[in-house]
Amino acid sequence: MPWVPARAPQREWSGYTLAVTVNPAAIPAAQPGNQPVNPERDVRKNVEINLGKACNNRCVFCLDGLPKREDRSYMRFDQLQSELERFYADGYRSVGFLGGEPTTYPRIVDGVAAARALGFTRVAIATNATKLRLTHFTDRLLDAGLTRVTVSMHAHTADLEDRLTRVPGNFGKKVKALRYMHHKQQTQGHLRDGLSVNVVLNGWNYQHLPRMMRFFYQKLGLSDLRVNFIRPEGYAQGRAELTPRYGAVTPMLVKAILLNEHHFKRTFTFGGVPMCMLPPVLRGSERLLRKYMGEYRDLSTACSIRSGGGDVFAPGRQQGPRMTNTVVRFDAADQRARFNWQDRKRRDLKGQPAACAHCRLVDVCEGVWKGYLDIWGDREFSPVTD
Repeated sequence: MPWVPARAPQREWSGYTLAVTVNPAAIPAAQPGNQPVNPERDVRKNVEINLGKACNNRCVFCLDGLPKREDRSYMRFDQLQSELERFYADGYRSVGFLGGEPTTYPRIVDGVAAARALGFTRVAIATNATKLRLTHFTDRLLDAGLTRVTVSMHAHTADLEDRLTRVPGNFGKKVKALRYMHHKQQTQGHLRDGLSVNVVLNGWNYQHLPRMMRFFYQKLGLSDLRVNFIRPEGYAQGRAELTPRYGAVTPMLVKAILLNEHHFKRTFTFGGVPMCMLPPVLRGSERLLRKYMGEYRDLSTACSIRSGGGDVFAPGRQQGPRMTNTVVRFDAADQRARFNWQDRKRRDLKGQPAACAHCRLVDVCEGVWKGYLDIWGDREFSPVTD
């Protein structure tokens, strides 16, 4: 049954009610890489290549914190070409370029062109987009074959965006870039794989989520919004004011889903929330999970990042109470660490509270960021038993 604006024995919000048929006996199935099975998922294997950790923003929740000098150096272009060839030969047809900030990479346009020439059909960048306000630069990327852009933007006002990224004027630059790319997408058919905004949901912005939806969907005319719960590492490690409890954030996600079902009717997804924290009416509906939970929709993704090896140790080993490595392979010759992102999250970067041992969703749920458990502990989690 669809959601309808009528009274039903489920949670209500602003006159809207979620009324769906919940099958408590159904357990979501997982596929290799710990991804929930979803026939609608893009089947292209994806690789994300980190070009270097240099960045022109200073976000308060940056995972890299203050990169070492060697980390701020860029990947050699011949090494980038070799990495593209390696993954293409292994069946990957989607590639994303990451940073730091990938648009600061001196040969980013050549990198996009090289990926397309090799045969990658989906070529993306994850960017703060401040450089993309320069229309001639954006045109060069689009002409080189860029098919998707994901813009990191975390607020609907200049004051909040600039405070989160710690660069005055950032908001205006991002808005200009988004407007131009949306225009190119609508009028000339560029970015066939999408133009998306990616919001890090944190203690400063989560209560503004409905306003952000209105801003991006209605004021800017965009159609794809993803929100990811903050990962409390780097600059955000140990910061409770930046890391709200899941119990505070989940009602805002429910409100956002209701608004999208009844009003906006765009693409809206969320990620990073353990399934036990979702209301039963949501986690019990396969249709809604496939539509709104990002883990049901994300491409199977490998990562290739620059590493000096000091942060990577032998697979199967543990270094300290929090650091584990079960999936990362370090290539000393290329100074690259390679791993599957879904496996890395579940096995190394997230922990499983005591309640997970008795939860029927443990095989499909990724768990909880270890940084979150360091701040709040695990007392709020309860096993899903029916």
